Amino acid sequence: QGPGHSHWSYEEREHWGVDYPDCAGNGQSPINIDTAKTTFSPQLRPIQLSGYSLPANEKLRLRNNGHTVQLDLPESLAITGGYTQQYRAVQLHLHWGSLSGPGSEHTVNGRRFAAESPFGPCLCHYCGFSVLQVGPRENPYYQEILEHLYKIQSEGEEVLVPGFNIAGLLPANLKLYFQYNGSLTTPPCYQTVKWTVFNQTMLLSHSQMSVLVMTLRSDDSQPLQNNYRPVQNLHGRRVL
Repeated sequence: QGPGHSHWSYEEREHWGVDYPDCAGNGQSPINIDTAKTTFSPQLRPIQLSGYSLPANEKLRLRNNGHTVQLDLPESLAITGGYTQQYRAVQLHLHWGSLSGPGSEHTVNGRRFAAESPFGPCLCHYCGFSVLQVGPRENPYYQEILEHLYKIQSEGEEVLVPGFNIAGLLPANLKLYFQYNGSLTTPPCYQTVKWTVFNQTMLLSHSQMSVLVMTLRSDDSQPLQNNYRPVQNLHGRRVL
């Protein structure tokens, strides 16, 4: 079910391990990716997408679950590549900071980006994501989500949005990525996720980023901001 659906908060993230033991495990996410310490793996194939261009008459559910905004995806979307498995993409959601600071969960060489957009069946075995930066132009694909946020400002609100080319939310170059074994970044923090981190970043305009960080309210009716978990220790895990 992704982030949400249980009584936890980002303000208490340092204490998640009390109620959710896996959150205190040695295989947790997110992490900092030190590119100089990654290992090249020739077995990793380019990521490929199928079924991602959706017609406008195929409606998608967009909702505010109090922790993030989540877009539910149809079962026809598939992800292949990496170590040859095929996965179904069932949802995507976003992590962001505030107007005063960035809010991606993963960092690269110690750098935190403006926001992060995980997609896939993240609860089970696979989660890939794009990192988002502020750029000079509006991103038409993310606008398909952002233009509806005002309709779901409060927790529990949802709206049906027209289908669009979901692949546009991801980088054009899906050949370059990092991969590692980790966990859900929210309770219950199950350590069963293979994370794929794309090298290429996506750009949102400054006004789009402002809409993302200012529009929604959390489960306590406060502004929904800084919904990210700090980086976790690698504990000897390899990043490919």
